[in-house]
Amino acid sequence: MKALTIFRHAKAERPEDFPQDFDRPLTARGRKDAERMGILIAGLAPAVDCIISSTAVRAAQTASHLAAVLDYANPPTWAANAYLASAETLMELLRDAPKEADHVVLIGHNPGMEELAALLCTGATNGALLRLPTAGVAHLALDIGRWQQMRAGGAELRLLAAPRLLPPLRA
Repeated sequence: MKALTIFRHAKAERPEDFPQDFDRPLTARGRKDAERMGILIAGLAPAVDCIISSTAVRAAQTASHLAAVLDYANPPTWAANAYLASAETLMELLRDAPKEADHVVLIGHNPGMEELAALLCTGATNGALLRLPTAGVAHLALDIGRWQQMRAGGAELRLLAAPRLLPPLRA
């Protein structure tokens, strides 16, 4: 049994303020939401043992917040091909996850992240009513022994959460 947490990057600065979309950092709210969702992810089982993230600034900062909350000793695996990737590209990326990893967190961008969750749970990328707002999380259980066995329709949605549904952090 493997676990996959699909974590859409947290709220980023407005695109018109940056010449390149790739370079947009998190807003203050995005940093708080990344921490709040990191606390949620820390409570999931099994414990996270692999973080894979897009290299875009907002995704990398989300990964850094998650790693800090988890007190994660290893650096995230940076995946340049996760930037604005399709569901199929993301699935291929996950198939190369370390074989010893039992719980992978993938941090990336919509629409690919929503499409990946839908593809894994329903077998199709369109028509699914699954939405991941910024910093949204979909936690999936996969009845597989190796990441290479991952297939469309082969996952069960265990949790779908957004920051606005969680209590605020205490100061």
